[in-house]
Amino acid sequence: MRTDMVYNYALYTALLFYFIVVARFVFYRHRIFQNRWLAAAILCWPVFMLDEWMRLWQLTQLAPLYGLSDVFAVLLMTCCYRVVKPMLLAYPSTRSRLWVPFWVAVIIQFTILLIPTADKLQWLDASPSGHPLLLWPAYLASLTTGFCVLLIGILITEHIQMYHRNLPEQVADVQEFRVPRLASVMANTVVVAFASILLVTAATFGFFIVPFWESLHHMALGVSLLVVLFGLTFPRVTSPSPLHYERLDEGAAKPAEMRAVIGQAKRAMIDGKNYKKIGLTLKDFSDEAGVDPTTLAIALHLELKKNFRGFVYQYRLDYAKNVLLRSDAKIAKVAKRLGLNSDKFMGDVLVKYLRNSQEPH
Repeated sequence: MRTDMVYNYALYTALLFYFIVVARFVFYRHRIFQNRWLAAAILCWPVFMLDEWMRLWQLTQLAPLYGLSDVFAVLLMTCCYRVVKPMLLAYPSTRSRLWVPFWVAVIIQFTILLIPTADKLQWLDASPSGHPLLLWPAYLASLTTGFCVLLIGILITEHIQMYHRNLPEQVADVQEFRVPRLASVMANTVVVAFASILLVTAATFGFFIVPFWESLHHMALGVSLLVVLFGLTFPRVTSPSPLHYERLDEGAAKPAEMRAVIGQAKRAMIDGKNYKKIGLTLKDFSDEAGVDPTTLAIALHLELKKNFRGFVYQYRLDYAKNVLLRSDAKIAKVAKRLGLNSDKFMGDVLVKYLRNSQEPH
């Protein structure tokens, strides 16, 4: 089978995958964070692939538009950033700097207009190679797209990693709120964008002569972005962090303030029996206790040497110990009541706790 036929089938497969993404979004749209931004990102994908549709369906009448669609990959990633950030942060900042990569890509993309339409018609059959001083607009636009996707992908990945790293600081049941697959998808996009940059650089200087390097560039990024969109169509339960990370890292608070906050937290934990609540978050608990979540997290670290998860589990283990000692309840039943799927794990933790704990609070 000819290579171009294989590539055509791959394009049709990608297009089918796109329609699956659209169908999933329509079905789950009411359960998705920031669904307007995700809708905008989904609409960007077929426009980004415009050059490949021209090749696939021989749309030579659209040749003047050839090379002008790469910027939509940057716009797609920017929209994805706006989808992901509110999933992870309770009070996300709206920074105009987020749009800088997009506007830089737009400006550079317009340099493609300097290339004659006749040359673009030839590139539909075979991508340019070498002659960087003469054909720099074609190479620079693709390189900029790769760099911008790489940059935004790194930003999103860093936000997800920070969210996971601080989950024990702001939720009691960590596994309920993790988003590991999304982290893997974003990390894969970063790798693909970097590989795309290497491919375009090699084609620019003639190190790696591939007649259809532009198609490889579009297909690699396109499939990777489709996977990102597909991943974002899954409804997720997250706990947007209310923590002020800079204050948390500094760990500075007045001793009297910390003692007062911990006192309020202990009263709220006992009076409201919050240790029984599966999926308890620092934000909800702080609102009920009437304390600042970041101050509480700092106080727990400095005064009790615990994070929020450890603070809650101290009360849960006390509760489990009392129930098991005062009744005939089985460990499996108590473990399920506290949101633990494994009674063996519950037993091991409880035995360790009983050995090392002091008097019940």
